[in-house]
Amino acid sequence: MRRARPAAAFLATLALVLGAKSASAQATVRAEVDAQKVGLQDQLQLTVTVEGTGFRLLEEVALPKLQNLRLVGGPSISTQVSMVNGAMTQARASTWLLQPMAVGKAEIGPARARLEGGDRASEPIAIDVVAGNVKPARPARPADPFEQFFGGRRSTVREPRLFVEAKVSRNQLRVGEPLLLTYWLYQQTQVTDMSFVDPPQYPGFWAEDLERARNPNQGEMVNVEGERYNRFPIYLKLLFPTKSGRLVLPVVRFRFGLPRQSFFDSGGVVERESKEVVVNVDPLPDAPGFSGAVGKFKAQASLDKTSLGLGDAATLRFRIEGTGNLKWIDKAPEVAVEGAKVYPPQVKSDLRAGASGIAGSRTWEFVVVPQTGGALEVPSLAFPYFDPASGKIETATTPALSMQVAGSAIAAGTPLLPAPAGLPTRSGATLPLRSDLDAPAPLVPFLGPRFLAVFLGAVVLAHAALSVAARFGGRGRRSGAAKAASRSVRAALADLDRVGQDGLTKEASAALIARALHEAFGPLDDPSAEGEGEEAARALLEEVQFVRYAPQLGDYSEKLRELAARAAATVRRWA
Repeated sequence: MRRARPAAAFLATLALVLGAKSASAQATVRAEVDAQKVGLQDQLQLTVTVEGTGFRLLEEVALPKLQNLRLVGGPSISTQVSMVNGAMTQARASTWLLQPMAVGKAEIGPARARLEGGDRASEPIAIDVVAGNVKPARPARPADPFEQFFGGRRSTVREPRLFVEAKVSRNQLRVGEPLLLTYWLYQQTQVTDMSFVDPPQYPGFWAEDLERARNPNQGEMVNVEGERYNRFPIYLKLLFPTKSGRLVLPVVRFRFGLPRQSFFDSGGVVERESKEVVVNVDPLPDAPGFSGAVGKFKAQASLDKTSLGLGDAATLRFRIEGTGNLKWIDKAPEVAVEGAKVYPPQVKSDLRAGASGIAGSRTWEFVVVPQTGGALEVPSLAFPYFDPASGKIETATTPALSMQVAGSAIAAGTPLLPAPAGLPTRSGATLPLRSDLDAPAPLVPFLGPRFLAVFLGAVVLAHAALSVAARFGGRGRRSGAAKAASRSVRAALADLDRVGQDGLTKEASAALIARALHEAFGPLDDPSAEGEGEEAARALLEEVQFVRYAPQLGDYSEKLRELAARAAATVRRWA
């Protein structure tokens, strides 16, 4: 017997694969209802069937979108397999029980099935809803052969016994106090899953998520009206009232999946809802500086440097730690240090929500730049908060901190941002000190008569030269001043072109921008320097100072390039 060629075997395999896919592609989805006109008091049965040869469902068919209808039960799932002309045909049906919601038009949207060979969908179904009951009564149940065989009636599956209760940790509290809300499931039967029919709402509260229970089939046994239930927390929420008065937590509806109870039961879905909960909230007392913090807190303050040079910066950290509504509080304490400039703080938080509130810490970091030498003091800082245990506003305080600054006070006309080490000065020669300029000349030696005559002749010639200079000197002086100003502007623009290049640090780049502004406009910290150009440069210098002394929390290169471009535009316009 000849063996089949490899090509023939491949074609045969390909035909089988294509045949399987073709069979999957022939699967159909249809949706049917037991009536298209129902009364408001009637229930409607929807069945979605996927039927075909050799198809494979990727997931169970979901309930279609409903309009003016709600789910009251299901799905129940059944499968049927049959052989027709040697081909196996299968059908998988999902059945739901629906309830009309109002008189008028209703609709069941397309039912979609995800198949291995592609998605399929049914046509939508229109329903008329009228008042009362219009569906005919169900016919008597036919005789059950199993009942005849066993000689009795099989027991029916009773309505599952389970309900939901919403409980709060207390019904009377203050604004900002934590409130633990727990939804408890009481059950006499297991559930397979849980979901919300509608998202829960908490009007008048700040809500924080807590860890959700994972297994709602383990808990504690309790007695309710003489019956035993297994009770388990299924949903927890940490709430903080944001206003005083009578606040209502509305009804929340849950949907639970039920497992199969027996061979003749396919499980289903039921809905349960909690009752609304009323909470009474009292207002907080008022006090100067109180920002609404509620709980128990302690305060700490520290400096990263206690000794530094003039022009350097220190970081002041103010930390609040405790349990309460600390996540609310974003207002920084007022910090003023005499002899130093304090910049707006950066805020860092390390917080976690728990049943008793939000625990952790919040830290404000201030940059402090000394403007004078000597001993500087950071005053005591205060953090007022309301303590529910004492029922009054308490204050957490920190001790005063001191730092020693090396150097003398900044003189008028000195740039607030000195150039960092490594940047060259504008001139290669050392500028003479004023004492050098005013130093007395050496004594004139004794001059003879001949030398005296020559000297007197030179004086006459010098007098003539001075007369000529007096006539034409004004123009020369004006020209020299203009050339000097032009050189300062060119030097400032050259400095600004270097920002963002040469691998300069944030501090060095900021100092370069500051020096360029001083070169073009002079001492900007001198109050007598008034003018539109000086005001624009002074405002820009404030931003440059902030960037230079800001903590290194990211890349400032783009911001520095922007400041350099704005400084160049200011110099070109005003200098």
